Amino acid sequence: MHAIVLFDDACDKCNRWARVIQRGHSTARLRIVGQNSDEGKALLNTRPANLVDTDSVFLVSAGGIWYAKSAAIWRITLKMRFPWPLAAAMWLVPAPIRDLCYDIYSSRR
Repeated sequence: MHAIVLFDDACDKCNRWARVIQRGHSTARLRIVGQNSDEGKALLNTRPANLVDTDSVFLVSAGGIWYAKSAAIWRITLKMRFPWPLAAAMWLVPAPIRDLCYDIYSSRR
């Protein structure tokens, strides 16, 4: 089973990042799904209650664990080809600071 990246396919910036992810990963490791597609909507309906009001990119692991915001981003980079896994070092930054940076960046879309 693949990990799934759920991205906002109504957002131009998000679409560009989805293309970067597609080019930079092994197809055996990630599936890219738009949140507005039928499959994306069905998946969003299964997200945990604590993520229902979260506007974010999501990573759903092969084991069904949901990650959002910066936690999703650094896990996605780990599944990509070099040099992207180096960006996973962002996990060293405390999650509230990472998520604040994610929120600032995503607010400009």
